[in-house]
Amino acid sequence: MEADSHYLESSEAVTLGIFDITEMSEAQAESVFEAIRFASNGGEPFCVWCDCQAVYRITRKVKNRKTGEITERRIFKCQKCLKQFSVTSGTEFHGRKLSFKKILVAAFLFANGAAGKAALHLRRDIHSNRKTSWLLLQKLRESMTSYVGVEARGKLSGSEVEMDSTSVGGHVRKANRAVDRKNQPRRDMSKVTNLSVLVERGPRGRVVPFLGNEAQLVKAINTLVENPKRIIVDDHSAWNPLHALFPVSRIRHKDQYSDLNGTSTNRAESHWSRFKRMYNGTYRHTAPHYRHFYNGECSWREEHRRTSNGDQLILMLAGALHHPSSPLFRGYYQRTMRKAA
Repeated sequence: MEADSHYLESSEAVTLGIFDITEMSEAQAESVFEAIRFASNGGEPFCVWCDCQAVYRITRKVKNRKTGEITERRIFKCQKCLKQFSVTSGTEFHGRKLSFKKILVAAFLFANGAAGKAALHLRRDIHSNRKTSWLLLQKLRESMTSYVGVEARGKLSGSEVEMDSTSVGGHVRKANRAVDRKNQPRRDMSKVTNLSVLVERGPRGRVVPFLGNEAQLVKAINTLVENPKRIIVDDHSAWNPLHALFPVSRIRHKDQYSDLNGTSTNRAESHWSRFKRMYNGTYRHTAPHYRHFYNGECSWREEHRRTSNGDQLILMLAGALHHPSSPLFRGYYQRTMRKAA
């Protein structure tokens, strides 16, 4: 890669194209899922319920309830527990209705979108129902958020960490008459969501999303960070308690964005710049109780911004295929989990 060129302009950034997927057969697409799901066993299937490696393939005929079309479905059966399972059993794709090829194309298009991918846009690309596209993307965002969280990979330890917060949502449409705009609130605070992010400095630095404002992040800081070299934040007063816990550097944005000695929150601001482009330019609107997943998606993209699109696709599918079936989005449109949501 040339020194003056951006990573996305280099040949290393693109290792997979859309035609590489569309030219696959359904069996080949299923083989990709099997290789990723069973990667720990060299791609050889094993029982997802009891981990027994003595499994064999069987074929079941499935009738489409709407069209009456009969298709064959390849599944596995364990010789030990005698349970049947497929490559997507117990994962985010559990109970899928889309073909493997369509899911692969959808995930590729989603991975290629540096500023996200809208459900209505994806619907036109893969010719599906709008609800189907939205739900598929939400499941991918949930697994991406789980991947970048501290529950999966532990606390940020022994490094410099930038932290910053923002608030999104609550837009109030201006009244038609100028006289009615005088007492109109600028934001509907009941629809505002506070989001935060922790960015680890370094070439392989992690990006961790957090649901809450500055004060809430300070209260939970010991569950997210361990023995950092220093914490870098802005001049918001809510960060003051950090001085009693860790070495802290502050930057006053009213005076400067960087002191040219390494004290800045530019990496965290870069995260919010991408997030605002996603929120305002791609998604336009998000429900308040799902905004944490959009923050998680942005964190995942920011962390893998110098990863090729082919590797991004593999990482995305690996995260979804090793994530348990979502209790939040399972049966979503059947209202079975509406109270929990």
